[in-house]
Amino acid sequence: MIYYRVALQTGQSSTWKWRSSVLTSLNALFGLLKIYYAVPKDRILVFLSSSAEGMDEMLTRQNNGQLSNSLTADQILKGCRLSPLEVSKLELELLADGDHDTPYQFTPPTPGRQALAWAKLLARVQNGELKP
Repeated sequence: MIYYRVALQTGQSSTWKWRSSVLTSLNALFGLLKIYYAVPKDRILVFLSSSAEGMDEMLTRQNNGQLSNSLTADQILKGCRLSPLEVSKLELELLADGDHDTPYQFTPPTPGRQALAWAKLLARVQNGELKP
């Protein structure tokens, strides 16, 4: 399930503030966006999350100039959608304290026992004992 929440920038402020509670359906989201039809669509963000609890963290990230899991109202109204799996993946990338944005560097096995183990596995695959 995807949870939605709407935030707006008002006046000259660059700070985003919540203007809705947590919504659980696109119909409710579209109904709410109709209320804000006079507001410029680039001043309305729709935050997406796989849990209601993750919303505040995303708003904080957005206000700090970091990436967040949000789309503009214009993007939503033009049909841009994310699946629950895509939202979860994005949250893992944004919220985890890992090195997800660091390119993977392959290191070949060191000589000795690892190389011997790989050679034995390769031989078993070539003999048909194991399937890759």
